[in-house]
Amino acid sequence: MTIMNDVVQEEKAETRFSACLLFSANALARAITAIGDEEFGKFGMCYSHAYLLCEVVGQPGISPSQLSETLYLTPSTITRLVEKLEQKQLVRRESEGKKTLIYPTPEGEAIQPAIAQAWDRVGARYSKAIGENNICQLTQQVFKATQALGEGL
Repeated sequence: MTIMNDVVQEEKAETRFSACLLFSANALARAITAIGDEEFGKFGMCYSHAYLLCEVVGQPGISPSQLSETLYLTPSTITRLVEKLEQKQLVRRESEGKKTLIYPTPEGEAIQPAIAQAWDRVGARYSKAIGENNICQLTQQVFKATQALGEGL
C-alpha cells in the first residue's frame, strides 16, 4: 500500500508478465482508457471522438487524411469517428471536388469548452495517481517508443 497525494492506493502484485512490455503497455492502456471513457462518456463520446472534435474545431476544413496523420488512426477509423460525430451533429462534411473537408457545427464548437475541462480532469487524475513529473516523462517516452516502432506511420 502506498500513500500518494493523501490518497491510499493498493498496489497490485507483479505477475510473471510484468516485465513484458506488451503486457504492461496494454495494462496501462486499459487503465488510462477507463479514465478517458468515464470523463468523455458524460458527453456520450469516447476519447477518440474528443480528439477528433478538438482537431476539427481547431482546424475547420481539415481533411480526413490530415486527421489520420495527426491522430495516428487509419482512414477507415477516421471515417467511423466522423460518422458518429455527424450523427451527434457535432461535425459536418463538405465536398470540394474530390476532397472531403470536415467542419465543426455550432453545437461542436459550443461543446468544446466542456471537452477541454474533461481533458483537464483526465490529466489531473493521471497526475494524482502517477505524479505530474512522472506523467510528462512517461508520455514523452511512450510517444518516442511509438514513433520508433512505426505505429501509425
